[in-house]
Amino acid sequence: MYLGKKQQFDWTFALMVADIVALLLSFPATVFLLWLWNIAGRPVYNAPPFLTCLAYGVLLVYILQHSGLYSWFAFTRIIPTAIRIAIAIGAGAAGFIGLGFLFGETYSGGSAHWVMFHCMVCVIALMISRVLTRWILMDVCKVIPVERIAFIGWSARLERVLGALAKEMGPFHEMVGFFHQSADPSSEAAFKRNFKPLGRLDDLEEQLDKGTISLLIVEEGSVSRSRLHEIAEASARSIVSLKVIPTAFDIWATKLSLRVVAGIPLLGVYNLRYDRFHNRILKRALDICCASFGLAVSAPIIALMAILIKRESPGPIFFKQTRLGIYGKPFQIIKLRSMRTDAEVQTGAVWAVKDDPRRLKIGTFMRSKNIDELPQFWNVLKGDMSMVGPRPERPEFVTDFKDSVRYYNLRHSCKPGVTGWAAVHGLRGDTSLDDRLEYDLFYIENWSLWLDIKIMFMTLRPPKNAY
Repeated sequence: MYLGKKQQFDWTFALMVADIVALLLSFPATVFLLWLWNIAGRPVYNAPPFLTCLAYGVLLVYILQHSGLYSWFAFTRIIPTAIRIAIAIGAGAAGFIGLGFLFGETYSGGSAHWVMFHCMVCVIALMISRVLTRWILMDVCKVIPVERIAFIGWSARLERVLGALAKEMGPFHEMVGFFHQSADPSSEAAFKRNFKPLGRLDDLEEQLDKGTISLLIVEEGSVSRSRLHEIAEASARSIVSLKVIPTAFDIWATKLSLRVVAGIPLLGVYNLRYDRFHNRILKRALDICCASFGLAVSAPIIALMAILIKRESPGPIFFKQTRLGIYGKPFQIIKLRSMRTDAEVQTGAVWAVKDDPRRLKIGTFMRSKNIDELPQFWNVLKGDMSMVGPRPERPEFVTDFKDSVRYYNLRHSCKPGVTGWAAVHGLRGDTSLDDRLEYDLFYIENWSLWLDIKIMFMTLRPPKNAY
């Protein structure tokens, strides 16, 4: 975590004090402005009783506290914070006026107009206090230091980390440069992105001793284990914060964390939302509701396709095939048959290709619109599949993939889906397995009920499909 964010008490406390002062001053300021308003012959809006104002002030403090206004984002971003303050104060005023009408005239009538006027004054007062507080902490007292960052090695993950840190720290960061090794091909990528070379790794300790670097980030795969120990010792001697991007967990993007058990640090993936019991219940409930609705709505379409399939090709209407589900457990997936019954007699298990000669004419249409997938709602009701998840694969292919694609079987840690995060991004059929796996694991790490709903809506307008 960025050093400035670690000093959360300093800037959070300062923001809270400034907000309370601004809130207290907003009441007499409102009275004074309305007094001027009344002198000019405008309608008279009397202030509510003292206890009413006190209750209103407490309500506003509570809403400000629970509106994300004391986060690092709110501290560093002025315009979004102004919008949040306006929404929070508006919500407080609306809620207070609503309670007033419920409990009698004491809180309504002219008092309601007074509260609305105070709402505008309060937003202005809070924004002025925020700007002043930020200026005092940043420019006058310099409470929050600027993080001076250097790095060793290069990778796509390191590039994402640097971009995220720059976005998170805003004006509180400075990219100093990078260290490289002899004959290091990754240094070329850093050069092309206009990062400043600070020298070779042999010059590291000398540069750290100058005090121009406060944070050193190392891509673990770019240095040997012995060299990494030397870097750690040099960083400790120079009191430089060291962060290492571990290669052993490069597939996990967001849930990697450190736990200390019996004094021993354990690096791993913990507390995935998908694994929580109540979340699994919610997901299953959503699956049952959506699959039941899907079957009811699609029944006439399935019946029509069944007639067209029978007219074009003798044989069964439905096509059953073994796929691997959660934890690699096999199940029978159900689809409308879109190919000839002898499609794989000579070739065995193969992926469909563009203009596949094995397809029926109606099959081409069904596959282009995903209509052949409609019977899978039954697989969802049975519990073999979910509405959303990684697309299920055939065991013949998985046998090859799990040996040739690192971490491939991790996608089987949840139920397969009728649709999925990779599928709605066009990663189906004969597409990059690495890209597909990255999207599938992103879904597992970042699962939420809202993400499932979003993916289902995205499925209504699918990208170019598998053949």
